[in-house]
Amino acid sequence: MHPAFCDLLASVSDGTRFGDTLARYAASFRADLLGGAFLASDLDQLAQWGAEFAAHPEVDYWLQSPSSDGAPALLAMGVTPEAAQRYATHFRLQDPLWDDAMAQRARTDPSGTWVATDAPVHATRGFRRSEIYSDFLREYGIGTRMFGGSQGASHPVGNLFMSVYRQGDDEGFTPEEVARFRAEFGGVQRAAFLHREMVALRARTQGLESLMEQMPMGLLFFDAAGRLLHANALARLLSARPESVALRTLLRSPVLASTADAALRALFQQSLQGRSGCVELPGTAGGLLLVTLPLSDLAALGLCHRAPGVAWVVLERSLCSEAAVALARQAYRLSPSEADLLLALMRGQTPQDFADARGSRISTVRTQMSALLAKTRTQRQQDLVALVARLMLLAPGNVALQGIAVV
Repeated sequence: MHPAFCDLLASVSDGTRFGDTLARYAASFRADLLGGAFLASDLDQLAQWGAEFAAHPEVDYWLQSPSSDGAPALLAMGVTPEAAQRYATHFRLQDPLWDDAMAQRARTDPSGTWVATDAPVHATRGFRRSEIYSDFLREYGIGTRMFGGSQGASHPVGNLFMSVYRQGDDEGFTPEEVARFRAEFGGVQRAAFLHREMVALRARTQGLESLMEQMPMGLLFFDAAGRLLHANALARLLSARPESVALRTLLRSPVLASTADAALRALFQQSLQGRSGCVELPGTAGGLLLVTLPLSDLAALGLCHRAPGVAWVVLERSLCSEAAVALARQAYRLSPSEADLLLALMRGQTPQDFADARGSRISTVRTQMSALLAKTRTQRQQDLVALVARLMLLAPGNVALQGIAVV
């Protein structure tokens, strides 16, 4: 493999370096300029978005969303925005190279790659006397061009379209250079697509992680296979406690591993179905609760996380929950005694503890408990704790999320 090709593959995860290595890759074909590199569903979409690429020539502008959103992406542009705009709106319509590319696409296999170069066109069509050459290419110092593309990629807008330019009136790209461009095109396409997905993921993750760090409780995000994607600083701090063996295990190995706690595996499966739940973390003597936070609740927090997975909250019993219980009292029309019971449950007390502290009969507290479950439409004490835990994220006075932008 050519060193420039290897360098390109090695720079996939580096936003700045990838653009530089694309330019060096173009230079490896004796090209003076990388005309442009784009990801689009097909040539038709590329043509439709040409003016938009020219209006927003900043590469980062196009790499913030994954390909599943359906929008194409600009990976690099070597010409000026003015030149790109002129070509997209006028000169493309009279460009023999574009016509040749369209014709080659029609002849190429559904999952194949084509390469067009305009050196032969120069000799056979009086190209150097044409308007596009005289008024466009010569003006911008563009001579021979080589344009490659693919079709039938397995991912949305995953087809690569890339052009490299030589300056001056030379003999054009050699057959060997054209053959190498075609042979390496599939690898370049995979690198370009992976680069786009990694930049998009990083952009979204950074916004998400920034908000997670402001939460007054530990937050864990897992993918659908039970692998940890991110844990905020508080979750890592709580895991450092000597008694937090179960939490440390969650941070180090997949939830669905055979060695994981059975109750946590069951909670994860329940979480995948979007149902809330709550368990005491083993070994913490009632100090830490693990609560499912349905992903549907994240939008209310400003956490725009659409990837499939599970969000869990690590909640300290000692964390102030009065504001959340006050919200629950208002939302579910709880009586003062029912709200007091709910607050006691959040602090780790049992119904018997609550009855003893108030000098009440346990039967009275059980009646209050039944009413509390009925009003909140929950079935168990753990469901009540999970309910209040979600309200704690929304309760006033805990954390201010207003005005924070999420990418």
